[in-house]
Amino acid sequence: MSFVEIIKNQEFFKNLAEKKANNSLSNAILFFCEDDLTSSKVLILTALLLNYPTFDLFDEKSAEFLKIENGVDLDIKVYPKNKEKLLVSDSAEIVSECFVKPVNLPNKIFVINNFDVSTEEAQNKLLKVLEEPPKNVFFLLSAKSEEKVLSTIKSRCDKIKINPLSHDEISKLCSDKLAVVLGDGYLGKTLEFERKENLKNLTEFAVSLFTSLKNSKQVIRFSKRFIEEKNDIDLILEVMSLCIEDILKIKCESENLCRLKNYVSELKDVEPEFSVEALCEISRLISRLREKFEFNANLTVAIDNFLLKMLEVKYLCK
Repeated sequence: MSFVEIIKNQEFFKNLAEKKANNSLSNAILFFCEDDLTSSKVLILTALLLNYPTFDLFDEKSAEFLKIENGVDLDIKVYPKNKEKLLVSDSAEIVSECFVKPVNLPNKIFVINNFDVSTEEAQNKLLKVLEEPPKNVFFLLSAKSEEKVLSTIKSRCDKIKINPLSHDEISKLCSDKLAVVLGDGYLGKTLEFERKENLKNLTEFAVSLFTSLKNSKQVIRFSKRFIEEKNDIDLILEVMSLCIEDILKIKCESENLCRLKNYVSELKDVEPEFSVEALCEISRLISRLREKFEFNANLTVAIDNFLLKMLEVKYLCK
């Protein structure tokens, strides 16, 4: 089964198709999704839904789908032009273009990805056409963060939350079991992990921070490895968070629910070393370390402090 076929079977998309059949679809729809690949496919499929009675026959390989994806459809325009964020010049072009009648299709549609990273000025420039769109004009927007979209924009759109896919659904699209677990139901994220040749090694290193880091004398060695893998620190921290979740499940005698299936035995061996209080504090340490990376803190110092603090709370919270 293709990704597009799976999207068509999601409840939110069935509701969209029903509204389209009843002519009750809003002219402006804002989709919230944490995964860029998922949201881009959803926006294209929704554009096809709006313009083709036979949309259900299309998938990612259909000519109509590829025209939109490649930005060559005359009536379905994809923004931002720079593929990163909507600029004021993009918004000005949209305002101008939306008053030009469709060339080949019933509706003119503007697909805008990553709307939440656009400037306030670029968002404001679309307010009027979103409130009073010309006839047969639709706006399909995607965003990861609801907070970064102006409230005046949100009030003019129907809002739809795209939830992650189930484990079974994502497994149909990716055969790497570890990537499926780490992808957390998002295809773009899952495929990114699947492409990592060192995914297994990075996962094993993250697990070893719980199973093998025992005293301060080892910090230099673990810190050095951390620095060597600095381009994948987010992944390491993500796996560490999964380790915390799985150790807590083991404590509750629910190891069958653990997500890191291949490492349950190792985590089970060290579970008595970590109290619930210690695991909660380590989780907070992980969040703080992420924040330091975002603000370009000294990497070596930040990691050394993180590892030492992790050991400290492990023994103080027994």
